[in-house]
Amino acid sequence: MNNLLIRVLLIAVCVATIGCRNSGNSNRPTVSEGEKICFRHARLLNVTRRGGEIEIVVRNPWDTLSVLSVTRVKIPVSKVCAYSSVHASLLTELGCQHTIKGLCDVQYLTDTAMKDAVSKGEIADLGSSMQPNVEHIVASGADILLTSPHEGSAIDGKIASTGIPVLACADYMEISPLARAEWIRLFGILVGKENMADSIFDAVEKRYNELKMMTSKSSHRPTLLAEQPYQGVWHVPCGGSTSGILYADAGADYIFADLDGAGSQSVGVETILERGMNADFWLIKSFGPLSRQDIIRDNPALRPIKAELLVCNTMVNDYYGETPFHPDLILENLVAIFHPDLGINPRKTYFAKLPTTLPGLRPTE
Repeated sequence: MNNLLIRVLLIAVCVATIGCRNSGNSNRPTVSEGEKICFRHARLLNVTRRGGEIEIVVRNPWDTLSVLSVTRVKIPVSKVCAYSSVHASLLTELGCQHTIKGLCDVQYLTDTAMKDAVSKGEIADLGSSMQPNVEHIVASGADILLTSPHEGSAIDGKIASTGIPVLACADYMEISPLARAEWIRLFGILVGKENMADSIFDAVEKRYNELKMMTSKSSHRPTLLAEQPYQGVWHVPCGGSTSGILYADAGADYIFADLDGAGSQSVGVETILERGMNADFWLIKSFGPLSRQDIIRDNPALRPIKAELLVCNTMVNDYYGETPFHPDLILENLVAIFHPDLGINPRKTYFAKLPTTLPGLRPTE
């Protein structure tokens, strides 16, 4: 992208902060000017509505001086292809599951209705999100393609040549859990369910802030270790990531809160042991059943960690489909674990407790 275009788009982002509106404001500008949509938390979105079309500018979270994608699409959309089931689940919540015409990585689906739709051919299997099947995307007749960008990624040339509008869904790189959750308002506009989406987000925001206020008054903050090694590498959320902020809002002292950035970083086992040997809790997400024995068998060096182990089995638990846009649900779950004295009764339980020690390992070892 040339420097002139970058300057123009950055000016558009700045103007949006002046000309945006709250969802309840009835004073709307003319169609020629466009209607700027105001977001209370999301910082990567600049959205303008002009008649029956919207323009979505997504800022590059890895380079704030550039733009990740510019999408212009007629609304409401009726056919959607998505790289991630996370965004398909959001469309389902808005009552628009019928718009989903193609999905990547279908082998990881946990939603029964979506799996059934794939098996019946109602939702096309687009293959891997790292190399999707372009022919199937075109055959779906999609109005928009929702991709899952990562640092350094670019729109595939074959995808670009189809002429299908592409939206880079960088919601997971937002500045906070509520900022990510607010993307539901954008999806509401896309599928013609704006009022419904606004109401959902308002309820999420209210409950999340209530819980955050409760934990802020607690003098006890348990220490927290997160994730586990995968193929020899341990990726931990940075302190400024949505997960890192969620842990802080849940009233925990996350042991890697000092890592800068909104994504994750890889750390060595030695660093994990140095910081996490005496952690109070250890949160792990696993695709399938997982025991402490499994963890120690694959990584014997982790045996001395004394933390209480909490595992979320994402094979049977729709963690990725529910919590990204409902961080209040996971916050309730974590607050109930970290601060039982607050008497929180979570609506959903994502993490199950596993035994702290193994046979032959005393708690003091």
